[in-house]
Amino acid sequence: MKQGYRISAALPAPDKQAILAALRTIEQQLSFLITLAPEDSRGLRNLGVDGIPYAQAGLDAVRASVDFTRRSFDLPEFERDVQLLDDLREIRAVLRPLAQKLEDTYRLVGADVMVTADDIYEDLRRDNGETAAVLPALSQMRKRYQYRTGPADRAQPVPGK
Repeated sequence: MKQGYRISAALPAPDKQAILAALRTIEQQLSFLITLAPEDSRGLRNLGVDGIPYAQAGLDAVRASVDFTRRSFDLPEFERDVQLLDDLREIRAVLRPLAQKLEDTYRLVGADVMVTADDIYEDLRRDNGETAAVLPALSQMRKRYQYRTGPADRAQPVPGK
């Protein structure tokens, strides 16, 4: 069954600008963040669910006695890495659910918009060019389904019909 209008909200322009500015500030504060290529990501050791306690135990051991470690071991660097991991974990714990809510809301609004746009498209097609003012919109909307059915001048199916 087609559904539309399942969410009704607005994001005022000043709020949107404030959010974008805050996100840019966050990005600047996290300027060391990187993007891994898929092949680089696949080759990494997985942290897993017990990775932080594992690393913390290693740090505790080295703090107790550094004598058993390799000569090249850099305790201050490992301490920074463990602390950064914990700090990022906390940020991630807030950011992930927010990102998921944003994605889910975006998908729902997108689905509602597409259902309604399909209804508009169907009405435009039924208008059969009688309303000249809407012909450019009809031409633009036909492009969405053109690759599925062939030339734009053929009758265009409406999804879900």
